[in-house]
Amino acid sequence: MARFAAIALGGLLILGPALVQAEERPQQPAGSFGALIQLEVPTPLAEVVAHPERYAGTPILIRGRVSDVCQRKGCWTVLTDGSALLRIQFKDYGFFLPKDIRGRDALAEGEVRVEMLSQAAARHFAEESQDGDPESIVGPQRVVAFTASGVRLIDSDR
Repeated sequence: MARFAAIALGGLLILGPALVQAEERPQQPAGSFGALIQLEVPTPLAEVVAHPERYAGTPILIRGRVSDVCQRKGCWTVLTDGSALLRIQFKDYGFFLPKDIRGRDALAEGEVRVEMLSQAAARHFAEESQDGDPESIVGPQRVVAFTASGVRLIDSDR
């Protein structure tokens, strides 16, 4: 239900939407980027990477350690569980992560897909990586990718 405030201006009464107080809006937890994470139970990262078709088109939550971040803008990251790796991009290019979070644990909520990256696109990612070797990439690359609507950095308990 909308609330309205009355403002008197030069003898006119103007009705307009009242300002919503900050405590009425959901607060972003510290270290959160993009949309608030809604899901509570992460799907194992290795399972997502091994069988991406099982999860395609359905929002899921994943957890992993940040192993890489775009060093130009923070516009993608890579999460790992120690064996599997998954590159994460952000919905609608709508948010970025700090470039110095390598080694931090993170939760990401979004959707997984399988795609073919051109050699040029794969080399571009390698150029933006901390340890990338663009010249080692030859030909198109089949990758499991993830588009996150929200990411939250979390304290490590590993």
